Amino acid sequence: MNDTGTVRLRAVKGTLWFILGVTFAVAIARFFGGLGQTTNLTDGTPWGLWVGFDVMGGVALAAGGFVIAALVYCFRLEQLRPLVRPAVLTAFLGYVAVAVGLMFDLGRPWNIWRPMFFWQHHSVLFEVAWCVMLYTTVLALEFLPVPLESSRFKRIYDILRRVTLPLVILGIMLSTLHQSSLGSLFLITPGRVHPLWYSPLLPLIFFVSAIGLGMAMVMVESRGTSWLYGKPSEFKLLKVLGKPLAWVLLTYAGIRFCDLVVRGHFSDMFHGWEAALFVFELSISALIPAALLLTGVAQRSSRAMTLTALMVVFGFILHRIDVGGVSGISVTGASYFPSWQEIIVTLGVVAGAIVVFLFFVENFNVYHHETDEELADILPPRLDVIRMPLSTVRHSSFLFVLGVALAFAFMPGGAVFGSRPVETPVRGARQVVAVEVPAQAPFGPRMALVPLGEKPAENWKDVLLIDGNRAERISLFDHDDHMKRLGGHEKCGTCHHLNKPNDRATSCWECHRDQYEPTRIFEHARHVKELGGNDACAMCHTDASKPRSREHTTSCLECHRDMIAGTDLVAAPAADSAFEAPGYMRAMHGACVTCHEREDAKNGEANPRLALCGTCHAQPVDLTPVPASGKE
Repeated sequence: MNDTGTVRLRAVKGTLWFILGVTFAVAIARFFGGLGQTTNLTDGTPWGLWVGFDVMGGVALAAGGFVIAALVYCFRLEQLRPLVRPAVLTAFLGYVAVAVGLMFDLGRPWNIWRPMFFWQHHSVLFEVAWCVMLYTTVLALEFLPVPLESSRFKRIYDILRRVTLPLVILGIMLSTLHQSSLGSLFLITPGRVHPLWYSPLLPLIFFVSAIGLGMAMVMVESRGTSWLYGKPSEFKLLKVLGKPLAWVLLTYAGIRFCDLVVRGHFSDMFHGWEAALFVFELSISALIPAALLLTGVAQRSSRAMTLTALMVVFGFILHRIDVGGVSGISVTGASYFPSWQEIIVTLGVVAGAIVVFLFFVENFNVYHHETDEELADILPPRLDVIRMPLSTVRHSSFLFVLGVALAFAFMPGGAVFGSRPVETPVRGARQVVAVEVPAQAPFGPRMALVPLGEKPAENWKDVLLIDGNRAERISLFDHDDHMKRLGGHEKCGTCHHLNKPNDRATSCWECHRDQYEPTRIFEHARHVKELGGNDACAMCHTDASKPRSREHTTSCLECHRDMIAGTDLVAAPAADSAFEAPGYMRAMHGACVTCHEREDAKNGEANPRLALCGTCHAQPVDLTPVPASGKE
């Protein structure tokens, strides 16, 4: 490899390792902070870039392995044999990249193993998962002879060489199944995909496009390694793929057009921004490349061939992304654009696959082939094994660390230090008129609002409507009934466990003043002012030999003797406590659920089950009042 190739390779590797460094930092934030810290995905748009490109696009990009293997081993196009090893390696790394990308997208990635043991025979996704796992294994076995041929495991190498043809046939079968089944995933979502992309022929469309994309990706990979390592071009070899690729692209375009005509949606090609996107996508993925290949323009130079292949790759990847999400924007009304963390993870997954590919190229005979005089005019010479200097490793390591540092510097604080709830002030409960409605097992009787202006029924009650943050997740609380059950006014301290000075039965929201965040209930500056300034410090910090800190002060109860504390629900604050009241939601759940669990323990298995969420929060939660009769 010449000096230009060395400089070029160092620049490419440095860029790849820098991207990997940024991705490593984002991955830490993703897996420790959750999806919400690194993505713009929502419940309305659960499939974004990581599924549209990393999974659906990645599987299609890796289709070159089964396409080239089928052409060589099944259709006997021996002149394409030099393309088999790099194509199989690209396919294998592509499927590994899909699995890595899927780990980022899954809300619970540690459950990715479950399809192996929990079978759902009627699920298309189950079939895709199994086929991808099996085909990845097949690709690993197909490529394994490459690293084994120069090792001492000759027996394993010979066995794998003898079973190559069965492995190829099995790989073709598995690829045919899951490449088409990716399209089947969208057959159950006609309401989420625009008619220009939704079709009952999606399985066929996905399979044909995978063949075209796989062949184009083989061309891109071949031209990329020739440019990167300065090895002789395989242009003459790639020209053999030109016309087959053109006919695949025309078949794909024909299926798309005929499908629109038969379904009566051909006119949709002339209305809206979706029509412009559809025409652009179909033109660069099939129509223009097919024209360049059939007229011979693409075969005139390696650059023209590369440009044509890149158009096919970009066009088909765009098709997968359009089907997976973009085409549903106008149908569902949900808007989505990937965050920079999503984009960098996608680039990082691709960069990681490329780095591993280059490692195999530099250390094994990926481009080795048997000498054949009949093919000597189109087969390039073997690429010798390349050893990169240590300075290149140091250069790449530095860029990796730099990427990690910059990523942490620019990531949102929540992604680095953990998410913090937005400040949500709490307001007190409101008194409303409600009636009791029949119980629904396993819950007890429920309360329902009486419409404003309507005469209440005979069994109406004044109850409290608890909705601290006014988010309509309400609970109707019969305060009088609970007080009676607990023993009257003498038992107010069971729930109202602390009283503010000169107060009795202080409302919860006066101390728990934020819905989620704790509230400091001790105001030091106010105490200093009320007690006469700094000279009064000794009233609380009685031991002058110890630091004036929270740990060395008297208990609040020394002065505030009317403060109720130490109830059977909430323990009294210790002298060295932070004097912080937990968030309103936590306080409500802590008091109510604790008491309800005790009652459930007394009742055994009998209904109602008071500790269930539905006891206090009727589903769906709604502020719409019901008639006094209790009926809708």
